[in-house]
Amino acid sequence: MSRLIPALAAALLLASNATWAAEPTREELSRQVEALDKEFFDAFNNCKIEKLTGMVAEDLEFFHDKNGLMRSRQAFIKAVRNNVCGKFRREPIAGTMVVYPLEKFGAIQMGDHKFCTPDGSRCEGQGKYVNVWQRKGERWEMMRVLSYEHHPLTQ
Repeated sequence: MSRLIPALAAALLLASNATWAAEPTREELSRQVEALDKEFFDAFNNCKIEKLTGMVAEDLEFFHDKNGLMRSRQAFIKAVRNNVCGKFRREPIAGTMVVYPLEKFGAIQMGDHKFCTPDGSRCEGQGKYVNVWQRKGERWEMMRVLSYEHHPLTQ
């Protein structure tokens, strides 16, 4: 029995590694997450609900300093329809995004963003964000969001 447990643990570790593609370099991961951010917020800003739905985890948790906790993809999509579409757009603030790897899982993305009129002609608010992305094979899903320190734009 004493030899069975280490052998079983090794077999499980090898099996889990076999299903995970090689880890990208930090630079590659940053490029991947930056592309995901652009894709996600193109859908968010342009009310592409079907695309947005496919990029959000079913069990999404969205923590917002002004609105509290929202749980589920369904609640998030409803909030986007009711509160975002045609009302404002989110834009990242250049040079603030950083990405940290979560080995064999995905990535943490952090940065600052601003909120603008739908046409982008005027921006009035800003805040900070932390997104947790989970990689599922070749697909990525946003699964946890912290959106905080919202205040009038100072730039």
